[in-house]
Amino acid sequence: MVPRFGDAIIGDPLKRKDRLQRLFWKGGRTGGAATAALVVVAAFFQPVTAGALEDLERYYLEVETLQGRFEQFTLDERDQLVDESSGEFVIARPDRFHWSYTAPFRQEIVADGERLWIFDVELDQVTVHIQGGVLGSAPVQLLSGDYAGLEEAFEILPEDGFIRLLPRDPDQAFDQARLGFRDGAPVALEVDDALGQTTRVEFVELQVNAPVDADRFRFEPPPGADVYSPEPGVYP
Repeated sequence: MVPRFGDAIIGDPLKRKDRLQRLFWKGGRTGGAATAALVVVAAFFQPVTAGALEDLERYYLEVETLQGRFEQFTLDERDQLVDESSGEFVIARPDRFHWSYTAPFRQEIVADGERLWIFDVELDQVTVHIQGGVLGSAPVQLLSGDYAGLEEAFEILPEDGFIRLLPRDPDQAFDQARLGFRDGAPVALEVDDALGQTTRVEFVELQVNAPVDADRFRFEPPPGADVYSPEPGVYP
């Protein structure tokens, strides 16, 4: 049986940092030249539509907002579960999103179009960055941005039921990503990093182009919270 970490990772700041880097950092590589393990994705993506490229183009043309729930899993090079989390998300293309991790520890990640806010609820700590400086072509941006930007950053390879994306920048922090679509909406994202780990995010209960309150993309640090920014002049 695959072990479940549950509350065991709540107090581990390295787990928190790793989870963010997998999806929200364009980053440079931090490891060696390890070859990413390629998981068998055909079975996972089989239910999605065969016209994945058409679905990808349709998504960028038609979808302005997307919201729902997500389940996130990270597998090591032996395909063993090493981390899992879940929560809710909302995206307003091209440059705003709010990801709320609710388990196993609470974290709010808000991109307001100019700054990226990361709030660790249990730690009562906020980190704020210049949005473009840390996101760039990070995996989470695959669901934002525009199609021209996607083509500029990635080689797009349609395969049987999913899209394979290969970064054009050799210093990208991940080796490849895979996107699965159903009816013009993403249902799964997989990312292989340079250390041989694969992060998979499954999207459920999706609402496409539903109205979204602009306040979802505004963030103010709670009174008393520690606020830190590695870039001078970002906050306050």
